Amino acid sequence: MEKRQDLLSNGGLKVPNLPIGFRFCPTDEELLVHYLKRRALSLPLPASVIPDFNVFHADPWALPGDLREKRYFFWKRNCSSKIMAATGSGFWKLLGKGKQIVASGTNQVVGTRQRLGFYTGKGKHPPHGSRTRWVMHQFHLLESTSSQNPIGQVGDWVVCLIFQRKRRPRSQGIGSKGQERQQFGD
Repeated sequence: MEKRQDLLSNGGLKVPNLPIGFRFCPTDEELLVHYLKRRALSLPLPASVIPDFNVFHADPWALPGDLREKRYFFWKRNCSSKIMAATGSGFWKLLGKGKQIVASGTNQVVGTRQRLGFYTGKGKHPPHGSRTRWVMHQFHLLESTSSQNPIGQVGDWVVCLIFQRKRRPRSQGIGSKGQERQQFGD
């Protein structure tokens, strides 16, 4: 019998040989506690399904993995320098405020999630770029959790989740107010 490879290639991304039907769908809390925290502390991960990759060096459609699936990447940022969010074809822009992620058992905040949108074009201001359907969720550990790390670099690591927003279905038939009024005789 032939020995199966430990790693399969998935669009240039090496992932472990997982059972058929396996889907990696962690909650925000699981992503922070079981993956990001362990990666930052150099502890073994439950599964090696998240590669190290600087997502700001490539356009979102050029990142490794299946474009139709959510893709996760570890990235160690350099806190002493400003985050470079520009890529070859555009830039990532922060959208709104960050959201606190709370541990279910203790109700303690374990980290935050920031949402970024990808814009094509030059410059870092909306008049110079066009928003795309690409979205990034960036997960950060709280700085207080770094007390367990003698080096103090836990806060330097982030997990990036990159995906495309689904298109909104176009209304058919009575979707607009004018059509509703005509149909119901208002």
